[in-house]
Amino acid sequence: AAGEDLGFAEGAAEVRRCWRLSVLSGAREEAEYCVDEKLGQFVVKTTSPGGEQTTEYCPIMSIEDIFTIDDGENCFPPRLLASLSPEERKRLFLIDYVADDPNVGRTGMYLVEASRSNLDELLRRLLLHVGDVARARIQC
Repeated sequence: AAGEDLGFAEGAAEVRRCWRLSVLSGAREEAEYCVDEKLGQFVVKTTSPGGEQTTEYCPIMSIEDIFTIDDGENCFPPRLLASLSPEERKRLFLIDYVADDPNVGRTGMYLVEASRSNLDELLRRLLLHVGDVARARIQC
């Protein structure tokens, strides 16, 4: 399966390409993600410009909220918004979650999807798993 070739868990959903944005620098890195329903995780693999790969696992039940530009520009750091075209802003989203590491606490992943339809599909899938947790919107 395509997911196995990329090192994602067997049985993981379709792997999608996106951009991961750095809050600190505004830089973007190539990334791929999948929703691993079997393990209940949202998995993001990032490749740095130097070719170094990192993987971040976000337990779906740890997701506090998911923000898009439709929730308001105030949900996103101005530096990130300034680095994006108007079209990219429509595909920007933030996964706000509680990390497994108690020293980290609440954290987030800023990603830009390849298309708005892919983003809409991802949001539907995650909301099915998160249920009322993600639907209880918090204010930015």
